Amino acid sequence: MISVVVPVYNVAPYLVECLESIAAQTYEDLDVVLVDDGSTDDSGRLAAAFAARDARFRLVTQENAGLGAARNTGVRHAGGELLQFVDSDDVLPRYALEVLAAALERTGSDFATGNTLRLDSQGTHPSRMHRRIFTHTRLRTHVSRDRELLGDRTAWNKLFRRDFLDRHGLAFPEGVLYEDTPVMVPAHVLARSVDVVDVPVYHWRRREAGDRSITQRREELRNFVDRADGVDRVSRFLADFPELRRVYDASVLRSDLAHYLRVLPEVDTTYIQIFLDRCNEFLDRVPARDLAALPAATRVQWHLVRQRRVPELLEVVRASRAGGVPIVRRGLRRYRALPCLDDGLPRRLYRPGPSRLRRLISRLTTVSPRVRPAEARIFVDIVAAARDSSR
Repeated sequence: MISVVVPVYNVAPYLVECLESIAAQTYEDLDVVLVDDGSTDDSGRLAAAFAARDARFRLVTQENAGLGAARNTGVRHAGGELLQFVDSDDVLPRYALEVLAAALERTGSDFATGNTLRLDSQGTHPSRMHRRIFTHTRLRTHVSRDRELLGDRTAWNKLFRRDFLDRHGLAFPEGVLYEDTPVMVPAHVLARSVDVVDVPVYHWRRREAGDRSITQRREELRNFVDRADGVDRVSRFLADFPELRRVYDASVLRSDLAHYLRVLPEVDTTYIQIFLDRCNEFLDRVPARDLAALPAATRVQWHLVRQRRVPELLEVVRASRAGGVPIVRRGLRRYRALPCLDDGLPRRLYRPGPSRLRRLISRLTTVSPRVRPAEARIFVDIVAAARDSSR
């Protein structure tokens, strides 16, 4: 049996579509735990009505405690050997649970993770966060061999064995934003093996109206602090895995924390001071060679963070946000034409990275693990059967 945990909080416009997509799964042996986390709109009533007409659905109510607490409540009430998390404004393709469960049954892996599409009023589109990770299927793999899985940090595109989560005490942090990464990265490291499925198993909604999502509120100080706490927690967890930690920390400087550089011109001095303090604590343990490998604009900005040169930092951020930074020559060398290029900063910071063609060539010549022929045949059969049943 698969237990599907669905936290519910003020999602009335989307909830029925989400629940109908779960009810329509080709894998029918379901135990769906709806956790109404103190909704103030019509979500609780809609969830109760759905549970009343489908015996596989159960409703649990609690005072508002946040997404992490609602997921943990759902896990405590779940009775299945397998666990899936679904956010209540998103949608599952009909074959999603069948594909993930079949992979686990064949391989014995601790969890299976699948591709994701973004969902909006125009339809579905590839998720930029996921598309590089899910270019092809890899069964019985592991993050130590497939380091791109460090970027697979969302909870809801995965089907877990319950005993795996229990054995390692994996639970979501409560009372914070960004609950997924502090659990999903350790899960990848602690797993004996993982099945990576290139078939889309989740439709992740992009809200186009109403409340802004968490990632649209980066100018809020709590948003930054919770994100910084989360990445610091994961980085410290990886201390016993130094190569994985290097890859993870570099990705944080390219994405997680770099996203907050973009909002610095719009925030107050308190926010900026806390940003400088927390980011410098993180940068203290990042090797210089990893900073040097970042894109030019990001290198310059983190260098200015290290020096706490706020006016120059804001100037470079604004220029970077404008996009299309040209390349200029100084003598025989080429540099990105960002502010402060000729004002005493080390010019090496401004050197552009390798050309796109060179990056593509190096990517094509990289050797990566292959799926064993027997596993490939098994998975082709799984996907074919699932797709046939969804028509």
